[in-house]
Amino acid sequence: MSRRSETPRPDGPVRTCVGCRGRAPRSALVRLVLADVTPRVAVDPERSAPGRGAWLHPSRECLDLALRRRAIGRALRAAGPVGTDAVAAWFDQHISRRTPDAPGDHESSTEKAGWKPMGTR
Repeated sequence: MSRRSETPRPDGPVRTCVGCRGRAPRSALVRLVLADVTPRVAVDPERSAPGRGAWLHPSRECLDLALRRRAIGRALRAAGPVGTDAVAAWFDQHISRRTPDAPGDHESSTEKAGWKPMGTR
């Protein structure tokens, strides 16, 4: 018999960040939507605007990854390139350069636990 993993399940819906591809609860992410007929992306702070949404961690690193990979337009299924100037301005105004829970920390779970990684030699 197989047993399910004992890892705790997050409360509520889980979404994937289009920047780092990490999964997080919906409440911990920022939702992006197409603003109007012109292909311009806007932040949806209430997370309730109609239409398809793309989700990002509230960190500038994830936004930069998403812009470099052109993932926002693909996630929103836009026909062509999309304008992201409003999103970058919102992130500059509301989000600090580095947040403590951002996935850009790049510290493994073993390092967080105080263990030293094994060498390969």
